[in-house]
Amino acid sequence: MKTLFTFIAFLVMPLMAFSQHVSHIDSLYASLRAVSGVDRVDVYNALAWEYRKSYPDSTIYYGNQALYLLKELKIEGKKAQSLNYIGIAYHYKGDQVRSFDYYHMAMDEAIQHGDSIQYAHSLNSLGRLFLTQGDFLKSYDYYFTALGIFEELNDQEGLSYSYKSLSDLYQTQNNYAKAQEMSEKAFNIRLATGNVPGQISMLIELAQIQEYNKNYEKAFDYYLQAKVKAESINDGINIASINVGIANLYFAQEKYPESLIFAKKALNLAGDTKNLHLVALIYLQLAKIYYEERDFALAELYFKQALKASEKSREYSLRQEAYYFLSEICKSRGDIACSYENFQHSVKLRQILNDAEAARSIERLESRLEIEKRERENELLKANQARDQAMIDRQRTYNVALIIIVLAVVSLVINLWITSMRRRVDNQKLQRKNDHIAVQREEITQQNRKINQQNKELQKHNKALAELNKEKDTLMNIVAHDLKSPFSRINGIGELLTLSGLNEEQRNYVALLKSIAQSGIDLIRDLLDVNAFEYDRRKPEISKVDLHDLLIEKMKGFYADAKSKYIELKMEGADSPVFIKSDKIYLSRILDNLISNAIKFSDPGKPVILKAGRSDNHVFISIKDFGQGFSDEDKIHIYQKFTKLSAQPTAGESSNGLGLAIVKTLVDRLGAEIELETEVGKGSEFTIKFTPTRQEVTYENLISQN
Repeated sequence: MKTLFTFIAFLVMPLMAFSQHVSHIDSLYASLRAVSGVDRVDVYNALAWEYRKSYPDSTIYYGNQALYLLKELKIEGKKAQSLNYIGIAYHYKGDQVRSFDYYHMAMDEAIQHGDSIQYAHSLNSLGRLFLTQGDFLKSYDYYFTALGIFEELNDQEGLSYSYKSLSDLYQTQNNYAKAQEMSEKAFNIRLATGNVPGQISMLIELAQIQEYNKNYEKAFDYYLQAKVKAESINDGINIASINVGIANLYFAQEKYPESLIFAKKALNLAGDTKNLHLVALIYLQLAKIYYEERDFALAELYFKQALKASEKSREYSLRQEAYYFLSEICKSRGDIACSYENFQHSVKLRQILNDAEAARSIERLESRLEIEKRERENELLKANQARDQAMIDRQRTYNVALIIIVLAVVSLVINLWITSMRRRVDNQKLQRKNDHIAVQREEITQQNRKINQQNKELQKHNKALAELNKEKDTLMNIVAHDLKSPFSRINGIGELLTLSGLNEEQRNYVALLKSIAQSGIDLIRDLLDVNAFEYDRRKPEISKVDLHDLLIEKMKGFYADAKSKYIELKMEGADSPVFIKSDKIYLSRILDNLISNAIKFSDPGKPVILKAGRSDNHVFISIKDFGQGFSDEDKIHIYQKFTKLSAQPTAGESSNGLGLAIVKTLVDRLGAEIELETEVGKGSEFTIKFTPTRQEVTYENLISQN
């Protein structure tokens, strides 16, 4: 009896899962004809979601349509949802490796654009993928990471999916108490949000949990609640499937008359759905009821109807069961030939099922190995890319020898790719020869050893390069320090000469001498500073800073420089304090360089405007001048060290090309953004934005508004 109950429940579950809210899909198709742009992308994604279980190929189609439209519209930041849906579709199609790839693409897209919700959905989907592979520990970790993000964002829809996933995980562990707890949480959320199809799904799952625990009365109550809600949205497939579930519930209790009533109700509804799988299942249920009541004539009729209905769908489990009972019926009336013929059909189908199960087990194992391999490759590739980029950034302007390192890294990546291709070929052989699995695992292990050895060699190269770089930086610091003192003496001598009795020509020469010495001192200071800022790995010293007061302080400090060029420093924006949490020393140096440049590159008599305030979801500082502005070519190299731009100081001041490089380094260290608005001949405005969500990625809670 328990075997019959389990078989029916196994067949009913996918029918319930594949039911659709038909009226909602119709409304989506109607709106598709009326919308365009981003709204059309949203409709494509909604259709992809609706078809994910019943027609996953349609989900892939609509997901790709959304991606094509986003590319055509040149919109960034909305791809993660479509990629997640395509990954879900491949999961339901059984292509676990492609599903894994799309989930990771969605994760990368979500991280790049700060889409926390889709990042959490990717984690939840990966948890379901690993649950399918039988890796329960990874599944558990992904589920709870996603759950934590949804809880922090208070995303009710995401929470309901997390609880649903956890319920599935606990059911695989036969922990039905926790499974019921998670399902009830998911149901309550969907009840609060008015998600009727979601409520039906959770009520059916709660009923099935109670069935496994043989709490038939509670299971019956959940089925009735689900049926009422399915009728409210005219969900014919779910109504018929629920009736089959109730019939099976009575059948498990050997209440055959009650089971017969609901099975007939299901048959009446199933005729309108044209769902042959559902019809075949109902015929099988009716046949078993009549068989248990010893009405073998009707039982034989419905078993044959079940075979006929399932002929096209090739439901081997259902057909094997039907042939088995037909064999028993023939045996009961003494027809040995008939019994043997049906028994042979049953045995043949059972062998097909066993072979299919073995093939699925092999496929799951192969997928799991491929996914594990890709995880390792992704982690290794990301680590290599991060190291390579860091080396390129540090060495680009210092040493031509970097080219050798870059070539070495490229060579390593190529070797890794070749290794990956070899391992993929090995995995393809694994699909054809199950008995070679152990050998191929050993080959994978050997390949990993090679990769580890290559990593060790790369680390040695990195260490040698770091030592060379350290020697170069030490030499530059020594030279800079040694030059600073002579320049300071020259400047001091110039001061003494100024105080002595000099004629006009001599005073001009002394002034030129002092200017040259001061330019040398400034250059040395900037060289030392840019080197110190680049290689100082300490975290910024965070404190509460009033940007309004800081700008006033800087106006006073640069008053004399501005006055010498008849430039007026103006303060605009909020009169009240504008607080952020940041490193005041870094901010002060940033403002020194920007204000100094604004005065240096402005024509006499033009104002320089300082501004601080709040806008939307960020705090900002801006320095605006009405000087020469920057060309498009300037903007490409503006933050590079030692770069000479088209704009030149208007009063013959010196410019070493390090000021804006220091500004960019410090802004990045603070986790902020710097933007430039400029037009040649009309001036420039540098704006530094402190965005809370962006700051949290670098230093948690760096910025907070008062």
